[in-house]
Amino acid sequence: MSTHEKDTFLQTYQWAGDWSQLPWAHEEPTLFLAEICQQQPAGRALDLGCGSGTDSVYLATHGWDVTALDFIPKALEFTQQRAQQAGAAVKPVEADITTWDVPHEFDLVLDHGLLHNMDPARHAAYRERVMAALSDHGDFLLLHWHPLYPDQGNGEAGPTRRDRDAIRDFFAPELSERFFAREEFEDLPDIVGGGMTQAYYWFRRNPAEAHPDQLLQQLRETLAAHDQAINSEARIDDTLLARIVGPGRLGLTHKIVDASDASALLDGWAQGHGQDAGELRQLINSFASTDHGDICTGMPKCTECKVHFCKRQRNR
Repeated sequence: MSTHEKDTFLQTYQWAGDWSQLPWAHEEPTLFLAEICQQQPAGRALDLGCGSGTDSVYLATHGWDVTALDFIPKALEFTQQRAQQAGAAVKPVEADITTWDVPHEFDLVLDHGLLHNMDPARHAAYRERVMAALSDHGDFLLLHWHPLYPDQGNGEAGPTRRDRDAIRDFFAPELSERFFAREEFEDLPDIVGGGMTQAYYWFRRNPAEAHPDQLLQQLRETLAAHDQAINSEARIDDTLLARIVGPGRLGLTHKIVDASDASALLDGWAQGHGQDAGELRQLINSFASTDHGDICTGMPKCTECKVHFCKRQRNR
């Protein structure tokens, strides 16, 4: 952490009379947070750069065990005050996420604008801590500024704008995007670079990356359920292979795959996960070929498939 970076935040908190005067203060919880609270039982949450405390307090009042982390003591003071007023409790931690020793995994990790205010020199350490903190089935929410128009600068005070592709690349291959939303602000002070697009991400672990053996087992189980074995004569074209290995199905990559690149991508994924590329190719060919498994075709038969890691299955 650079001294300049921390000094900037210290000065802002010294200027603010209360949490509502902070430039990043927000009264409503970060987008997607309410949906998560409605969809799943409360667990352990980590609010990275808790700031004005809105999200930490919201989660605490909905039964979550909240760790509110910030490297500015005043941010933790605001957050604790607001939690007490709401009749809730949070665990304050004064630390820099890039050097923090993550004590355990969390079911939810939230970043409402920390990453885009961080010196890029510390991005690798930030990413490492996020991956260490997020549980296998956890959710990661991120608010990040995007350019409002191509080649827009960042402004004297930042934050650093990055587009959607850059953010998804940054967290790949471990995390895959589940939901994305954006809101445009056309007129902001010149010191922050004028207008911007505020983007919200909801990430989850990519199961193909986290559990490759289970993915292959699901493919084999589906073939067996259809009384099919891996057949060395099975063939599919590269266009279909690209759809199968791409983000819309198995998710071996987070990017749309060109047909000409599909075979090499499959080989690279197999090598990176200690799998035999030839066997994997025959498994997928048998799974998708209309002459054999006839399951994952151009019109996939999802109701007959046991590959729960497939995006078409897990997000139904």
